[in-house]
Amino acid sequence: MLHFKACPKCVTGTVEHNRDSHGTYVQCLNCGFMRDLTDGISGPELTHLLAVWRNDFAAVEPESADAVA
Repeated sequence: MLHFKACPKCVTGTVEHNRDSHGTYVQCLNCGFMRDLTDGISGPELTHLLAVWRNDFAAVEPESADAVA
């Protein structure tokens, strides 16, 4: 499943929800952001997780270059 413009790291990237021999994961096709997921996660749950991760990234990054001393 693809989530367009949903990457928590680069904001504009398309996030792919996929499964391989190691389990379920999401990966941004633009910047490479990747997170492992629990098996059986639904689309709405993933959308919520992406929003939470986006807020976490926004809280960590300074708003401007002047914010870094």
